[in-house]
Amino acid sequence: MPTIQLPLPTLMKPTVQCMPPHNHFSTPKGDESRPRELTQYFKELEYLFRDCGITNYTQMKEYMARYVMYNTAETWTSLPKFATTTTPVGNQAATAISYKNWKKAVIRLYRGAKESTCYMVNKLHQLV
Repeated sequence: MPTIQLPLPTLMKPTVQCMPPHNHFSTPKGDESRPRELTQYFKELEYLFRDCGITNYTQMKEYMARYVMYNTAETWTSLPKFATTTTPVGNQAATAISYKNWKKAVIRLYRGAKESTCYMVNKLHQLV
C-alpha cells in the first residue's frame, strides 16, 4: 500500500502589530494636567513599541508626541533633545539623541512627574 505524504505545516510568522491612530480607543492618552500619570503614559507606549517592533529613537519620540494634545506636542517637539542628531563638534561625529534622554527632558517639564513614583516605606512612616 502506498504511503501518503502530507505537507509539513509551515510555521506562521508572528504578526507585527501596528501603532494605533491618534484618536483610536486603544491609544494611550497623555494628559499634562495629571503629571504623576506621565510616566505611566510612557510605559504604556513603550509596551506598544515593543509589540510593534519599533526600535528607532526618532519614531519613538514622534509617537510619544503624536498621542498628546497639540499644545503639549508642540512643547515636547520644541525641546532640543527632540532633534534626531546633535551637530558635530570638532572631530566628533554627530550622534543620535536617545529616546531616554528626551523622555527625561519631558518629565522634567512637569512638577510632580518623576521616573519613579513609588514611595519608600520609611518615607511613609515619616508622614504618619
